Amino acid sequence: MWQIIIIFFLAQLTNVVLSTLKSVITIKGGKGLAAIVNAIAYGFNTIVIKVIADVDMWVAIAVAVVCNLTGVYFALWLTEKLRKDQLWKITVTVPTDNYNLLIENLKQNDISFISYETTWDKYKVLDVFSKHKSESKIIKNLFNQFDAKYTISANCAKL
Repeated sequence: MWQIIIIFFLAQLTNVVLSTLKSVITIKGGKGLAAIVNAIAYGFNTIVIKVIADVDMWVAIAVAVVCNLTGVYFALWLTEKLRKDQLWKITVTVPTDNYNLLIENLKQNDISFISYETTWDKYKVLDVFSKHKSESKIIKNLFNQFDAKYTISANCAKL
């Protein structure tokens, strides 16, 4: 009996990970890759359905809950780790009193930006560019430090 439960647990965990990856790839990937991943995920789901017939209902429910809690988290963590760095444009509004300090800190951290002339005396505006996750962390900390408000745009298209 324990052997069936262990097999079911492993099959269900794999099924949850595959299903989560299938959802992410269907939304963010191309048609061909989405079709392949869907075929694999639904094919594997057939195995889980077959194995579930041999376990008690309470075991199936408990395993499904545990596998979903761990499997979804793992699959999303994995997709985050495998995601390529991309260029982020962050438009920031900073109080004029903090502007020069923010600019100096961006330069010290070798972070690219474009400064705009505005007629607004209370605030200054600039676009900051983040190429890596590590830069984004530094930028976020600087914005918090200098009371900056911002919006973020991702470069998700190619010419």
